[in-house]
Amino acid sequence: MNESKNKKIKLIDVKAALRDARFREMLPKDLDKEVNEFLSNPTCPCNVPLYRKIITNCKEQLMKYFPNREVADEAKELNALAQNNWSVLNCHIDELEKKLRDLPPGRKQMAITRYQEEVTVVINELDIVF
Repeated sequence: MNESKNKKIKLIDVKAALRDARFREMLPKDLDKEVNEFLSNPTCPCNVPLYRKIITNCKEQLMKYFPNREVADEAKELNALAQNNWSVLNCHIDELEKKLRDLPPGRKQMAITRYQEEVTVVINELDIVF
């Protein structure tokens, strides 16, 4: 069985699809205003509610655009989205690069603070599977 068959659609996938005019044409017209706001600033985190709305209300369009992907049950997955995956690194400044490189791949939100030669990094994993 192909691994991509079991892969669920993520928020980042919806964001990428919104950049494609073919996908945008499949969406309901009542999303036009929000889609235009997305197009004016596609990197803004304020677009996340649009991604959620598309996953919740546009399953058919997502299945057409991502034929080998699965659209998950929105209630279960939206609950998972509300959870954060936090971790903290405390280390000497010289060790920071190695510790950051050892982190698993994926999108992360980080806050870094330094006092003299000691560094504290708070990390939130952002790749939530949809």
